[in-house]
Amino acid sequence: MTSRRPVVAVVAVLTCMVAACQGAPASTPRSTGTATAASAGPNLSDSPTARASMTAGASPSPGGLGPTAGPGGCSIAAPASAPSGLTLYVCYTISGSVSASGGFIDSDQGAGALSCADWAQYGGEGPDSAAAALQAPDPGDAQVTVNGQGLGFDLVINPYSGPGSYPSTTVAQSVSLGDTVSWSTNNTKTASFSAQLSSDGSGSVTAGELASDSSNGTSESVSESWVCVMEPAS
Repeated sequence: MTSRRPVVAVVAVLTCMVAACQGAPASTPRSTGTATAASAGPNLSDSPTARASMTAGASPSPGGLGPTAGPGGCSIAAPASAPSGLTLYVCYTISGSVSASGGFIDSDQGAGALSCADWAQYGGEGPDSAAAALQAPDPGDAQVTVNGQGLGFDLVINPYSGPGSYPSTTVAQSVSLGDTVSWSTNNTKTASFSAQLSSDGSGSVTAGELASDSSNGTSESVSESWVCVMEPAS
């Protein structure tokens, strides 16, 4: 009987040749312990209305529409439409005869500025402006209401000379509630004022012991802080 071993040997040699031509799979190196987590979907902290930073000075990132936490942790409702251009994300508190706190988006202040840094440097005015003033965010621009009444702030740093600390101002400061109730520095000498602006446009303002303009003996204090973001054009 003829042996079939040579045939088997030839087949084995051909199989080895084919495997050599195709190449054996390279061995996979073992992990050294560093791993990248799989994406869990969109990060809510990266939306513009969702990453108004908890601390003034950090900027939210452009993104979708949704409620967010502003500087200091206040809740800011989702806007009806996406903000564009210079946008301030604001937290405020008023206390005294009326107490309230909350957050809002102000897209009116500094609307003519080229950037948050430009607004912080010149207060929205041109670089050659003398004694420029900076208007702090106003909840009236965002139609904020307290007890069904429109809330408004007229808080102005004047004169304004760029980022820094301001322990006083030369113009009257006021808080209004509706069309008939207001408190200001007009009828008191004990009101206090302080403001802080950073080069990135974030800042804060505090005005204390504002007296009732109707001379009813009540007083009101206000504080607000904000971050500034240049949102993409819509």
